[in-house]
Amino acid sequence: MSRIATNEGELYSYFKIHLGPRFEAAGLRIQFHYNQPPGIHFKVMPSEGFRAPILKGLQEGLMSRFPEFPSNGSIWVVEVTEHEVDSSQRAFYRVARMVMDQAFSLVQSLEAWQNSIQPGGWQ
Repeated sequence: MSRIATNEGELYSYFKIHLGPRFEAAGLRIQFHYNQPPGIHFKVMPSEGFRAPILKGLQEGLMSRFPEFPSNGSIWVVEVTEHEVDSSQRAFYRVARMVMDQAFSLVQSLEAWQNSIQPGGWQ
C-alpha cells in the first residue's frame, strides 16, 4: 500500500508534446498537506477553462494511485505554468495525472529504500 501521509511534500511536473507544427504544454506544482482544510485547493487560479481538467486529473490520479489517501489530507495547486498558445484542457488534464503518478513513484521509491535499511544500520 502506498502512503503519502507521513510527510508533506511538493512536486512540479511539466508536460510538453510536439504535435506536428505546434506543441501542447502545461505545468503544475502541487503540495500535500495534513494540517490544512481537506480537499483540493488552488492557491493560484489557472485561466478560465483549465481549472476543471486540473481537478479531474488530480481527483482521478488520487483515486488511482492513493485510494486510501487520508481524509484529513489536502492538495494545494501552488503554481500553474501556462503557455498562451500551447496550453490546452487536455494538456492540463495530462499534467495533473502525471504529477500524481510522479508522487506515487516517489513514495514507492522511498518505501523501498526504507524497507532495505537493516535494523541497527545507517539512519
